[in-house]
Amino acid sequence: MGAVSWMKTNSFQVVNIYKFFSNGDWARLAMQLPCASLAAFATWQLGFNMFFIWVFGTKVEQKLGPAYIGLLLAGIYLPWAIVQFDRFPKYDDTYYYGSLYVIATVIGAGMLFPKRKEINTQWVKSARGEIFNRQQNQDPTRKYGKRDLTQLWLISFIAYQVGCYFYSIKLTPGFMTFHLGALIFSCIFGYAMAWFLVWSATGDFQDGALKLMCIRRYNAVLKLDVGHDAAVKETARSLALPEERVKEWVARQRGKMKIT
Repeated sequence: MGAVSWMKTNSFQVVNIYKFFSNGDWARLAMQLPCASLAAFATWQLGFNMFFIWVFGTKVEQKLGPAYIGLLLAGIYLPWAIVQFDRFPKYDDTYYYGSLYVIATVIGAGMLFPKRKEINTQWVKSARGEIFNRQQNQDPTRKYGKRDLTQLWLISFIAYQVGCYFYSIKLTPGFMTFHLGALIFSCIFGYAMAWFLVWSATGDFQDGALKLMCIRRYNAVLKLDVGHDAAVKETARSLALPEERVKEWVARQRGKMKIT
């Protein structure tokens, strides 16, 4: 009973949110939405929520830098407005909770960035003058450690959310972790916000995400102690871009990126 009482106090209920709004209780409203976004009925829910935020958020945080915090805050607050708008006319007394919308916002932002290819270190070494390439010394498990598991984690996340949905219906009636409208909004908003941030950094509407990857890849290769020309060639090869395009983007954006 203690867990149920705590969840009722900290979850999102449209009637209560309307009361906070009508009474001008902005402090309680500002606290209630993060609590609802982070609340969990069981330890396993809290653990999985933290895990998936880390899995999907790592890639986005590396791309957006400090702006990633703003993305999380938007995911915590804005999707609940969709729930409120949809459920209040029905005077729905269901308690909504969970990190679905925050994670969906992060996933939507991650969709902006294409899959990253690995740097061909063998080519870079040869460019530095290494004549002998000792294939027999390579770690045989190296290729398995670089597999992109994004699709696997996405399928796992969907399965987890389906499990949470039925858990709410069967074991915690009156509580809900899923709202379709808020979920769709979260994905679209996350993508749009990431797109805007990338555009603000690169000044490019169409190729902003690719340009961001290009500059990052060029800088990564340059750190391997190779020259400018070698870094341009490797960047163009790994991203399937013309070398002239890479040279142009590097020349224009060198030292000017706001998010890296």
